[in-house]
Formats: sequence, C-alpha cells, structure tokens
Amino acid sequence: TGEGTPGTTGWLEVQVVGGELLHSKKNGDGYVDTDAKMEKIKAGVRKALGR
Repeated sequence: TGEGTPGTTGWLEVQVVGGELLHSKKNGDGYVDTDAKMEKIKAGVRKALGR
C-alpha cells in the first residue's frame, strides 16, 4: 500500500538462527533485487543445513 508499518525500521536482514548474517539492507546489501543476491542467501541457507 506504500504505507509504513509503525514500529518497523525497513531494514531487511536475513540470518540463520545462531548463524551468520546472510543479507543486510542496513549494512549496505540493499534490496534482494538480483539473482546474485538471492543465490547468496540460498547458498547460506544450504550451508547452514549442511547441504
């Protein structure tokens, strides 16, 4: 809707619980708007799952 959600920051962070931070908009990774960014996240999840 284009309206902000009260109490949220807009920072997108993807992290496996107890694991590494896979993507952080706050730290400069931006939106997940390319195949390369999505693949980086998926590779991190696969690694965390031991695959």
